[in-house]
Amino acid sequence: MLDQSVFAHAGVDHSNSCFLTVGDTRLRISGYQFQPELEGKHFCHFFPELGQIVLAVEPMTEGQEKTLVTLELAELTSLLNPAQAFTVIKQQPEQLIDTGLASISQTIPQRGIYRLNIILQNSSGNRQQQRFMFLVGVPVTKILVIIAGLLLLVIGFVGVKIG
Repeated sequence: MLDQSVFAHAGVDHSNSCFLTVGDTRLRISGYQFQPELEGKHFCHFFPELGQIVLAVEPMTEGQEKTLVTLELAELTSLLNPAQAFTVIKQQPEQLIDTGLASISQTIPQRGIYRLNIILQNSSGNRQQQRFMFLVGVPVTKILVIIAGLLLLVIGFVGVKIG
């Protein structure tokens, strides 16, 4: 079984999707939240609000008819013991990925670091796994806007004092 950590990146088409590779299978990961202000938006590394999240995984190529996928959602619960740092909070039953999409949904009540474990098993029984980490409850865009606003105030204040 191949087991590697992965940090996905935005695709070359600059869409709101992330991509990762598990063995020979390239997957697209799309994350969703269901607050009215977030409707229609996709998330990858940062989910700005607490509440229900959905992570969907879809193969980017054909020929995965006999491949099984298992999705596990885990929460960072211990920094002191790296071997047991994450605790699985939900696992989807194994399913064929030939449907084109596998997803996992969970209500997240607290801010933190979470991980999606993606386990693929081909028709020969070979298992491969990737791990994808992300933050929930961290409104990164709002934080950046506030920081930019504060910087503009400081620059304006300094400009007035100098002038």
